[in-house]
Amino acid sequence: MSRLGKAGIAVAIVLVIVAASIGGAMATPIIVDSIGASPDSPLYGLRRLGEKIRMVSEEEQMKRRWDEYLQMVNKGKGLEYAQILEEFHEKMTKVASAEVEAKEEIVRWMQEQVPGIGLVELKLAGECISRSRGFVENAPGFPEGLENIIRILQELEQRYQAGTDEARENILAQLQLVMEQLRIMISRIRGQLPGELRRYFDADNLLMDARIGLKLRIGGGPVPWIENRWPVQENLSQLFLEGLEKFDNKLTKVQQKLEETSENHPGIRAAEVQIQAAIELRDNAIAENSTGNLEKAVFILKMAFMRLDCAERMLEQARVWRPEFPPTWWSWSKELPIPMEPWKQPVPKGRGW
Repeated sequence: MSRLGKAGIAVAIVLVIVAASIGGAMATPIIVDSIGASPDSPLYGLRRLGEKIRMVSEEEQMKRRWDEYLQMVNKGKGLEYAQILEEFHEKMTKVASAEVEAKEEIVRWMQEQVPGIGLVELKLAGECISRSRGFVENAPGFPEGLENIIRILQELEQRYQAGTDEARENILAQLQLVMEQLRIMISRIRGQLPGELRRYFDADNLLMDARIGLKLRIGGGPVPWIENRWPVQENLSQLFLEGLEKFDNKLTKVQQKLEETSENHPGIRAAEVQIQAAIELRDNAIAENSTGNLEKAVFILKMAFMRLDCAERMLEQARVWRPEFPPTWWSWSKELPIPMEPWKQPVPKGRGW
């Protein structure tokens, strides 16, 4: 996909004018679509219209939205254009709900994107930190704290790019701990999280949801009660019941680890969000199973299991990894009251996976 700079936009505008002048009302959006225009381009609306005229497939729209969102993240505009991420997630859900295993090219594309989604999570966190300055610049200890977080994020990004799959999962769990600490501190100073920063946590949750869904569709992730392929229809009911039992056992184990973790550690909040998401996904899976949607029920239960794994990983990292924030930050964890209604991430609803 081409990325229009100033020169590219100028050329595209000339082509649009020429097409319009010769009566090419239908041709104009198609020309813009063929050239390409990023979401922050004045021609982007025409490009989207060109997609509709050409009846671009759901698979191609999914790829385009992800490429567009990557462009915005690399420009430091990931929060500003979070709607593009939402559209990507919607398209990906539709594509993944189809017989995606039969489409080798789509599966290959999904495999290629999984590491990149984690990298976007790290870059988006950096953008959130940059935008946090205006909200906390006069608070004692915060300028130093934000600089320290920037350093930590840079280290995490470097380790992520060079790490194994297992190391990357731990790094993303560490990222959750850092950003949860930031959320708590800003919420305590401001009384609530500013809407602009709330948008970051919404986007991060979508990215995590997408990463989990893609990993499961390509046969990845710790789901011990089922092989990494779709079973035959006759076995689905038994597999679901077996998976439900194992989920509940793991839930008890993770909740016990949660109780053993220091109540002042931000890992508590981050893990609670994932546990809440896992429980709701489990309940959605039970509902799908009761209506006879067995394949969907098994898949949603697998997603619930992955969310529990995220929570367990965060709690583990909370014990073995503790970022070096200024002493002022940690003292606030004990001295300042927690807001009465702390913000929580939206819980995924098991949409069509």
